[in-house]
Amino acid sequence: MPTVFPPPPLLKRVRFFLSLLWMNNFVRFYLFVRRLYRVGYYKDPPSFTLTIPQHKLPSYWVPSTVEVYLPKSYPTSTSSSTIPTSSSKRYPLFFTIHGGGFNVGHPVLDSEFNRYISDAASCIVIALAYRKTPYSRWPVQVRDLTVLVVEVLKDERISHIYDPSKVAIGGFSAGGNLSTAVSIQPELKNKIQTIVPVYPVLDFTVTTQEKLALRPKNAPPDVLRKMGDFFSFGYVPLGTDRENPSLSPLFAKAEDLPENIYLVGCEYDMLNIDSKRFYEKFGKVKKNMVFDEVKDVRHGFTHQSVERMDSKVNVKLSKITFELYDRLAVWLTAVWENEKKEVEASIGERGDGELGDDIVIL
Repeated sequence: MPTVFPPPPLLKRVRFFLSLLWMNNFVRFYLFVRRLYRVGYYKDPPSFTLTIPQHKLPSYWVPSTVEVYLPKSYPTSTSSSTIPTSSSKRYPLFFTIHGGGFNVGHPVLDSEFNRYISDAASCIVIALAYRKTPYSRWPVQVRDLTVLVVEVLKDERISHIYDPSKVAIGGFSAGGNLSTAVSIQPELKNKIQTIVPVYPVLDFTVTTQEKLALRPKNAPPDVLRKMGDFFSFGYVPLGTDRENPSLSPLFAKAEDLPENIYLVGCEYDMLNIDSKRFYEKFGKVKKNMVFDEVKDVRHGFTHQSVERMDSKVNVKLSKITFELYDRLAVWLTAVWENEKKEVEASIGERGDGELGDDIVIL
């Protein structure tokens, strides 16, 4: 039997739609102003951008420009705005997909992560954008991103500098869901060998309230407690079977998933149960799967609104974040070099769990 949720009451649907509309346009305006006045827009700008011809994509409205980060080890300066023409070797390739509840966001918000991982793991990072709710809903985003990845992989402007046997995809929150869903699409079978979902939503068959009830008793308020329902409403069309693997990757077949998986969860995150169940299901059947459960942190800890934080908490959170990035870089390097290295599965007991109710964008 398919898992289908009943429609919310009419007034709640109207409220959800207006909330999604407001959030989407507010963040668009906010990012526009930052870009217009160059106020901290890019912490780490990409090396160059690459635009896929629009006629190759499913719709005119699909974001067609991707941001490319070359590692510092690349023989061309990473500050160059031109597409590289040659390299003495081919580099691993890592696609990233930003979060934002499928409703807001832009690759610029992951620029710090993209630059850090590109340099630390000596790989090419390509940041992807996608259409947002409430204007577009599932499966539009999965289809668009799948076609975009296929086109990038075969684009002659970049195909000469990456190693097709070393391709990964990952993302934060909604981006973790989308990257996992994209990796199981038939068009990309065997073309993506590694996925990196970071505090992803992997199961839309469980309600927000049910997930909240499964968090640790000492957990601080969840940042998604008021947003989970309308993010889900905006992304999942009414009447959809929520067990579809392209929507809820928890229900994917093991043979459809890449063999290398680095899964990140947050102890106090309501989505952590998704990661735990995903690891319980696939951890023993995939040859190289790590579940890195970061202790004492909530959803979106890597992208917190640092201006509103206590300075001591911010320093602590930054330390935890970059320790995670370092572990991920070590693991990716080991995978790409076919080495067996043990990566610590948890950050251990750090922090005091008393993070404020800061705004997150993931």
